[in-house]
Amino acid sequence: MRLWALLFVLLGASLVQAEYKVTGSTVKFKSGTEDVVGFLAVPEGEGPFPAVVVIQEWWGLNDWIKTQARRLAAQGYIALAPDLYRGKVTEDMKVASQLLKGLPPDRALRDIKAATDYLANHKSANKDKLGVIGWCMGGGYALEASLADKRLKACVICYGRVTSDEAKLKPLQAAVLGVFGKEDKGIPVKNVRAFGDALKKLDKKVEAIGEYEAGHGFMRETNGAKPNPEYREAEAKKAWAAIEAFFKKELGGK
Repeated sequence: MRLWALLFVLLGASLVQAEYKVTGSTVKFKSGTEDVVGFLAVPEGEGPFPAVVVIQEWWGLNDWIKTQARRLAAQGYIALAPDLYRGKVTEDMKVASQLLKGLPPDRALRDIKAATDYLANHKSANKDKLGVIGWCMGGGYALEASLADKRLKACVICYGRVTSDEAKLKPLQAAVLGVFGKEDKGIPVKNVRAFGDALKKLDKKVEAIGEYEAGHGFMRETNGAKPNPEYREAEAKKAWAAIEAFFKKELGGK
C-alpha cells in the first residue's frame, strides 16, 4: 500500500473512532446449561449496528482484549468478548499455557457460538452483519468458529493457528483477513502461506493473508504492566488499518 493511501485509511479510521461514544459492561448469557459472562461494548445510538465477537489470547479476558472491543465499538460495531476461562486471567506464560491446555475446545466453541447468538439477538444489532476477530489462541478459534457458524460473514485471524487441510476449510463461508508476523516462530510463515494457498484453491473469499515485519503478539503494547518486547508500533498500525478497512467492507457501518 502506498504511503498516502495508508495515511488516508488511518485518518479515516481515526475519524470513525471519534464518531461513537461507547458503553462497556459485563453481561451474562447461556452456553448450553452454563452461565457465561463477557465484556460487551456498545456504540451510542439506536442502530442497527454490525456486531463482532472478540476472542481473547491465552492470557484470558484481560484489559487489552476489552480495549480492543471498545475500539471496535467506537467505530460503530457492537463487540462482545466472551470469557472463555471463566474468570481466570494471568500475566505469567506458564500459567497461560496451563489455562490454554485446560480449555476444552468444544466448550470454547460453544461459548463463542453463544456469544454470536447473544449478538444476533441484541436489540441494536444487525444479525445479518456478524463478524469475529481473535489474537493468538483467539485467532485460531476465530477460524474454527467461522468454519462452524455460517452466520459469521467476516473473520480476522491475528497470528492464530491455521490449517491447509482443504477438507476442513471447505465449509468456510466467511470472508477472511489474516494478520501474521514473518518472524513468528509459533505460526511459521510457511504454514501461513499454505493456508492462503488452500483458501485460494477452494475459491474462498480472502481479503489478504498479510505478512508483517514482526513476530508473534506484535499488536499488543504490553504484557500486563510490562512493555511487550514483541510489540511493533508501525506494523500494528498497518494491521489495524487493514482490519478496519476489512470490517467496513464486509460488515459496513450503521
